[in-house]
Parts: sequence; C-alpha cells; structure tokens
Amino acid sequence: MKEMHAISITALIYAILYAIVTLIFFPDYIIWAVLGSATALFNHSLMIQSTKGKFNVQRYVFHLFQRYTFYIIIIAFTWLRTKDLPGNTMMYSFIFLLIGILSLKLAVYINMIPGVKKFYKIKEDDDAPVAQ
Repeated sequence: MKEMHAISITALIYAILYAIVTLIFFPDYIIWAVLGSATALFNHSLMIQSTKGKFNVQRYVFHLFQRYTFYIIIIAFTWLRTKDLPGNTMMYSFIFLLIGILSLKLAVYINMIPGVKKFYKIKEDDDAPVAQ
C-alpha cells in the first residue's frame, strides 16, 4: 500500500505542475487538464479503498465499472462542451484531457526510477493482502 500512496503523491505533484504549465502557456485548456488529472486521481483513490483488506471480486469489478463509467462521462462532457467550437478546439481539449488522465501512468513510470524509489524509501508492507 505504501507504494500506491507514493504513486498518488507523485501523480498529484505531476498534476499540479501540469496545471501550472497549462495555465501559463494554454490558459484556454486549463479546465480539461485539471478535469483529466482530477478524474485519474479520484479513480486511483477509489482503487486504493477497494483493494484494502480482504480481496473481494464483486467490489473490484464494481470499481472497474465505476472507473470506466467516470471516464466515459468525462469524455462525453468534453465532447458536448467543445463540439460547436471553431477550429481544432475539440482536438486540443481531448489532448489536454488525455494528458491529464495519463498523470497516474506517468507517476508509475516516474516511481520506477531508482533515485525516486530511494527518495520515498518504500519498504515491503506488512499489511498487504496475500493471495491464497
């Protein structure tokens, strides 16, 4: 679990930096960057909650269903808000949304770097669920 929390912290730092860079260089698309990052971080926190304790298949399947439902809702919301805007606004909105959603995946890759692992001092977790 400690590694999952380290990934959450790294993803949050990435999301904040991504929002600041987007705000500075592309202020029109800040809402999509923040919305993508917030959705990914929220889904990750739900995943941490659903995997605590004893493994339950029904809870895990419900979480997967909920996760992809959130992604579909966010994508539909983005499409509905940007479909009538001129130029390539819809395309850029989806790009910023996708980069925000990928914040968690990038945090996993960042945590694989040896120097970052030493920074968090991640040790084996005693209360990690054991497969039987």
